Amino acid sequence: MANERVLIVLWTTGRCNLDCRYCYASDSRNHFDMDFDTAVRALDHFSDRPMKIQFAGGEPLLNFDLIVKVCEYVKEKGYNASFQMQTNGTLIDREKAKAIKEMGIAMGVSIDGPPEVNEWLRGSMKQAVNGIRTLGEEGIIVNVNSVVTDYNVERIHELADFAFYLGNIAGIGLDLLREAGRAKEDGRKIEKPTGEQLKLALNRLFERSEYLRKHSGRKIGVREVEEAKKRLTLKGCSMDYCYASCGRSYVILPTGDIYPCGSLIDRKEYYMGNINDGCVNSISVTGRNAGECKDCEYLSVCPGGCPSRMIVNEDESLESLDCILKKTAFDIAKKVCKR
Repeated sequence: MANERVLIVLWTTGRCNLDCRYCYASDSRNHFDMDFDTAVRALDHFSDRPMKIQFAGGEPLLNFDLIVKVCEYVKEKGYNASFQMQTNGTLIDREKAKAIKEMGIAMGVSIDGPPEVNEWLRGSMKQAVNGIRTLGEEGIIVNVNSVVTDYNVERIHELADFAFYLGNIAGIGLDLLREAGRAKEDGRKIEKPTGEQLKLALNRLFERSEYLRKHSGRKIGVREVEEAKKRLTLKGCSMDYCYASCGRSYVILPTGDIYPCGSLIDRKEYYMGNINDGCVNSISVTGRNAGECKDCEYLSVCPGGCPSRMIVNEDESLESLDCILKKTAFDIAKKVCKR
């Protein structure tokens, strides 16, 4: 539909200042920056539709000048667009924080656990904390995203206290490991958690968040549970997992090449054209069901698992980690809704 919002992911750079042990994008061939002309072609191409513009990479803040120019251009043209960014947070200083606030960019910061855990998995924890604090000093609320692996799964719940301590973290979301890039390299030893570990981790994270809410009045949301609560209480919720699953996601690489999801940028079968040629196709990423869906009590409200992740992970199990995460979130949400 012409009036439906599209997700435009501007891969501002393929460069990154960290060396995360599991980075799925580490084998990408795009280790350079996007130029402004390429970004403009993308924005103009979709200007007749509402846009959610996400700055990604690599580390998007390594090409901060482009982000500023894009926001200025969108405002100048009067395009219907919102902005968001996923960053490691380590490059945020006072000047950038003020600019981010002025541009109205919704911020997500990647943190995988308490300091020593995040330091081993991602590095530069002190700088990431300083970045979040600096955003907070400008009144910017952030959400934390954590990749769950066998290394950090048993300490994920400690992120609730971390978020409470910093004060400007509104919620925590869990992202399951994609077995690509460095996660598949010999010697990295990064693997998926077990289903039981994942189930316990989500329950402990929610319980700790609830404890802090009851004793302080300040809520730190758990994304998966919040989404499940909405799906259990709202009528007519979308059954699409994400923008990519319904053909409304366009990941624009620095070269101008387009893919439906950042997880699929090295797969030729998902190539959608090049924005510099003006030839843009649309692909809906569909995957297998995340489990034995026909017998699940949440079938009517669950969007299933991440199709891109199941493709990358070649997950053909009857009960994938996606399924376990969703079921656990719905089980928690059902109890909350009955209170």
